[in-house]
Amino acid sequence: MGEHGYKIGWAHYKIMANFELFALGTPVMDGFAQVDGAFLAAHKLVPGSSNFMNEAQLATLEKALAGRMLRWDPGDNARNVCESFARLQSFEKKKADEYGVAYAGTLGNDQTGDRFLQMLKSAQITPLMQYVNGASGRILALITPDGQRTFAVSLGVSEQYKMPADLPKAKYFFIASITALTPGPISRVAWQMAEQMRRQGTKIIIALESPSMLGKYKERAKELAAKADTLFLNEEEMKALGLDEQALAKLAPLVFLKRGQNGSTIFSDGSKLADVPIHPAKKVVDTTGAGDNYAAGVIWGLCSGKDAISSAKIGSRLGAAAVEKYGASLPNDFRL
Repeated sequence: MGEHGYKIGWAHYKIMANFELFALGTPVMDGFAQVDGAFLAAHKLVPGSSNFMNEAQLATLEKALAGRMLRWDPGDNARNVCESFARLQSFEKKKADEYGVAYAGTLGNDQTGDRFLQMLKSAQITPLMQYVNGASGRILALITPDGQRTFAVSLGVSEQYKMPADLPKAKYFFIASITALTPGPISRVAWQMAEQMRRQGTKIIIALESPSMLGKYKERAKELAAKADTLFLNEEEMKALGLDEQALAKLAPLVFLKRGQNGSTIFSDGSKLADVPIHPAKKVVDTTGAGDNYAAGVIWGLCSGKDAISSAKIGSRLGAAAVEKYGASLPNDFRL
């Protein structure tokens, strides 16, 4: 493959001219802890929601969780998709420089940012990062006995991404609505990047996330969805947009509606194509990343030339595997 230079932040990467998947996101490290409802109430956290706060507030919460933290993993919807896509690619290709997966975002000049970068590389994802002074983003995923997740979020510098002078070429470009609808500067960049990537012939993939955010920015979210060649969302997100299935089917040429335990439904060119059953999990430990892994499997299937139904079945297998452990990564022994 041909190469071109990509200079961004402190680094000058030689990258492939044609990636299979390129994603823009808000990089964060995810910390997992088990708590009870009393802990959430004591710290005024809304159960089952994303509770946004500043760096000092998150640091105070971390101190309260001393001894309860289970693990720290790299997070962000787009990064999760890239990691699992790269895992699938590793089954097919032998050389690391052939994986063709790239991720762009902003990190702080801190240990959290260094750790995130190293874990990108270890996942065989080409990092196209910008760096600024400040704290890298962190999210605490607080898991109650009923399995529900409550998030405490400090995005740090991750929203401060600036439009680069050049973009790589890619078969698919992925963004999540959390990135594209955030009040931070990266939102504007995400829209500009999608337009420019489309002009280069790239297929645009958008995942609609967070019912509360979609409800708040309903019309803007619909406008974003209309830019997608392939769209992902779940039933709660569909309802937040005030849509029924008939209206949803017309938002994008290819739509994957995630239904949790009821599998998924595919819409193609404005009409229902098929229902795809869930792939059963051996056990459900943590649902973090289930939707991201479903999307990764679908995108990999489409990128490999498979049809939408076959791709959704692959997505279901990845989603089931992801819930069998803490965090968004697939189990180490996972194989298709």
